[in-house]
Amino acid sequence: MKNIKLLFSFLLMLAVTISCSVPEGIDGDTSFLASASDPAAVSALATITQNNSGKVTLTPRGEGATKFEVYFGDGTAQPAIVSAGSSAVHIYREGVYTVKIVAIGITGKRTESTQQINVSFRSPENLVVTIENDRAISKKVTVRATADFALFYEVYFGDVPNEVPVQVNNGEATSHIYANAGTYTIKIVSKSGAVRTTNYQEDFVVTAIMAPTTAAPTPPSRIAGDVVSIFSDAYTNIGVSEWNPGWGQSTVLTNVTIGSNNTLKYGALNYTGIVTDYGNATNLSNMTYVHFDYWTPDATTLGFKIVNTSQPNGPTKESQVDLSTVTRMNWVSVDIPLSDFTTNKSAITQMLFASSGGTVFIDNLYFYKNPTPASGIQGTWKLAPEAGALKVGDSYGAGNWWSNSVQDVTTRACLFDDTYVFATNGSFSNVLGSSTWLEAWQGTANACGAPVAPHNGASATYTYNSSTNKVTINGSGAYLGLPKANNSGELPNVAVPSSIVYNVVLSNGNNTMELVIEAGNGVFWSFKLVRV
Repeated sequence: MKNIKLLFSFLLMLAVTISCSVPEGIDGDTSFLASASDPAAVSALATITQNNSGKVTLTPRGEGATKFEVYFGDGTAQPAIVSAGSSAVHIYREGVYTVKIVAIGITGKRTESTQQINVSFRSPENLVVTIENDRAISKKVTVRATADFALFYEVYFGDVPNEVPVQVNNGEATSHIYANAGTYTIKIVSKSGAVRTTNYQEDFVVTAIMAPTTAAPTPPSRIAGDVVSIFSDAYTNIGVSEWNPGWGQSTVLTNVTIGSNNTLKYGALNYTGIVTDYGNATNLSNMTYVHFDYWTPDATTLGFKIVNTSQPNGPTKESQVDLSTVTRMNWVSVDIPLSDFTTNKSAITQMLFASSGGTVFIDNLYFYKNPTPASGIQGTWKLAPEAGALKVGDSYGAGNWWSNSVQDVTTRACLFDDTYVFATNGSFSNVLGSSTWLEAWQGTANACGAPVAPHNGASATYTYNSSTNKVTINGSGAYLGLPKANNSGELPNVAVPSSIVYNVVLSNGNNTMELVIEAGNGVFWSFKLVRV
C-alpha cells in the first residue's frame, strides 16, 4: 500500500511539473511553427581586444535564429553554443581563420555561413575610408572602412554627445540617418589585436534630399469623358488661365521635369491658386473624385480647395478638404471623394492647395469618375494580371491540367503586357511590342523573346456576335490569349488557321472578357482579358 501511495505521489508531481513547464502566455497553439522560415542573413561581428592577447569576441547574427553554433576555425573540436543576442569569446594565435556560424531557428531549421577573420598583432595599415550621402534617402550616410591587418572598425557619426560607436567588420559598410542636414565630424577607428589603432577623421556635409528622384506614378488609362484633367502628362488638360496668381501668398511656383514628367514645384507653400476660366467655368457635377500626387520633404499639412465664384459667400461657394496625415520623402497618391466638398460643382473656376510653408511637388491633378461601361468589345484589352488568367483542362472553362500562377504574371510579364486591339472599324491587332512569351514549338526555349512570324502582329479583322456570344478573329497569325490554341488543335500539330472562333462572355460593365476555345480532342483553353 505504501508503494502505491509513493507511486501516486510521484505521478502527481510529474503532472504538475509538466503543466508548469509551459511558459505563461503560451496557450499550446504551435500552428505558427509551420510557417517559420529558415534563418537568414547569417554572419558574425568579430571584435578583438587591443592588448596583443588575441582575445576575439564573436557576436553571431541571423534573422529568425534563436541560437547559434560558432565553429572557431582553429582546430577547436567543439563549437560554442550561443543564444541570440549573446557572444562567444575565444583566444587566437596570429593568423587568418575561417569561422563557421550555424544559425538555428525555433523549429530546428539550420542555416550556415562562413567568414574569414584576420587575427593580427600588427596595427592596421593602408586605411581606406569612403563616406557617401545616400541618393534616395534624405540625410542617410553610408561609411565603409578597409585596412590591412584590421579585424573591425568603430564609427563615431558625431551627432550626439557621449556617443557609443558603431562596431563594423573590416571591409563592411554601415549606415546612419541624421536628424538634420549639416556638417558633422565623422571619426573611424580601425582596430586589430595591436595596442595601437589607426584613425581617420573627416568633416562631412550631410545633405537632405529636397526633391523626388523619380517621377510620380503614371495614372491609369481613362476615356476622355471620364476625366477632367488640370495638370497631367497622361491626359489632355483643360485650359488654365492663371497659375499661382498674386493673392498675397508666399508661394513660389516652378515648373520642373522629374524623370520625363512635367511637375509643379511649390516652394514656401502657404497657399496657391489655379484659375481655369472665369468666363467658361468647369462643370464637375458628373465627376466622383479629385486625384493628385504629391511629394514633400518638409510639409506638415496639405489641403485642397475648390471654388465656384458664381455662388454667394458660404459653403456652396468654396470648401476645403485637408489630408489627415502628410507623408514625407515619397510620392503619395491622393483620391478625395467630391462628395466631401460642399462647393456647388457645376461651375468651378478656382482650385487651391494650402500647406504649412514647406516645399510640395504636385503632379497628375485631375477629376474623374468610375469608368463608363463600354458597349461591345471595341477597345484595347490585355490578359488579367492574376492567377488563372490562362488555363487549360478537359472540360469547358476548366484548369485542371494547368493554370498560370501569380508568379507567372511576373515571369511572363512580356505576355501579360501584350494588348489585343478591337478597332471600331472592324480591324484587329495583336500589339506585342519588342518581346512576348515564346514556346519551344516556335523554335526557342520557353522564355521572353522577339515575336516570331506569323504571330508577330499581322493585319486582321474581327466580328462579334452578341447573340451567340462568339468572336471571330480573321487573319493568319492573329489570336487571343495564346497563339497555339485554335479550333483545329494546337500548333504546331495543325496548320496555322486563317481564322479562329472563341466563345466569349462579357461582364463587369463589359470591362472583363472571358474566352474559351476547344482546341480539338477535348482540350479546352480559357483566357481572361480586362479592358485597358
